[in-house]
Amino acid sequence: MSFVTGEVVEVLGGEAPFKVVFKQGDEVLAEWSVESKAEGEEQIVAAVRSLMEEHGEEDEDEGDEGEEDDEGDDDEKEDDDKPRGGSTTRRR
Repeated sequence: MSFVTGEVVEVLGGEAPFKVVFKQGDEVLAEWSVESKAEGEEQIVAAVRSLMEEHGEEDEDEGDEGEEDDEGDDDEKEDDDKPRGGSTTRRR
């Protein structure tokens, strides 16, 4: 799967002089008109930040569930470090 890009492109003869275009490979995922390149760049940054905030909230929820599982794993790892049986020597 190819990555997603966001850019501001100049539009000659359009309803506005620029447009924001989000693409995945050659496929246009979303586009809208803007009055300036700076405005379009600000909107791209805002869109990415919004997605990161939404994604971050999902990760926090998943992380809470995962932390409970991780705690049990840590105990098991600590037990794995302890020697088993009567011998404490290691073979090479």
